[in-house]
Amino acid sequence: MPTREEHAGSLRDSVTEALRGRIVSGELAPGARLVERQVAEQLGVSRVPVREALRALEREGFLEERPTRGMVVRRLDPDDVAMLFAVRESLEAVLSHRLVDVLDDDGLASLDDLVTRADAHARAGRQAEAIGANAAFHDALVDLAGSRVLSSIIEPVAGRMAWLLNQHTEPASMVAEHRAIVEALRSRDADRAAAVFRDHLASSRAAVTSLDTEA
Repeated sequence: MPTREEHAGSLRDSVTEALRGRIVSGELAPGARLVERQVAEQLGVSRVPVREALRALEREGFLEERPTRGMVVRRLDPDDVAMLFAVRESLEAVLSHRLVDVLDDDGLASLDDLVTRADAHARAGRQAEAIGANAAFHDALVDLAGSRVLSSIIEPVAGRMAWLLNQHTEPASMVAEHRAIVEALRSRDADRAAAVFRDHLASSRAAVTSLDTEA
């Protein structure tokens, strides 16, 4: 039977995960205010785990406290965005070489399925579903690499990247780039795969930067 401390920690973690998911998905947009009492009512919990979750998300960089508004969802500044993409580019180089070494035909087929699903959603104008399928593609790449070390390093960065890329307004272009990634991995050419990954990140960064310029 879990102790009181273990139960409290589990509840805090559940609230943190739920709020992080809403931020990453875009349900809670940059600038959205999170009121402790309201969040507690929505999730059916006391205010204590909510307070702890908000502080945890502030430390993770998803929230910031403003003097007049309390906790709000952050908008990443240009330096944050540049550093996220720089870190992700370095990790993608390691990931692409790992995938070329370990990816089998079943793994390639699963990536093909995700690309096809995203393409179908994009063509039908289901933008939210297309963005979700594109995000699942990146999650699948990490899972298929089959490295606990790599997964543990990429995971914190991946959440922030998903937060950015879920604001990408052209999922169809991401579909084409994901298809190119699969073909590069299928070729078993590590250098080509790394170059395609790099081009994909550059394109995504340009799209995100464009959104900030328009805001």
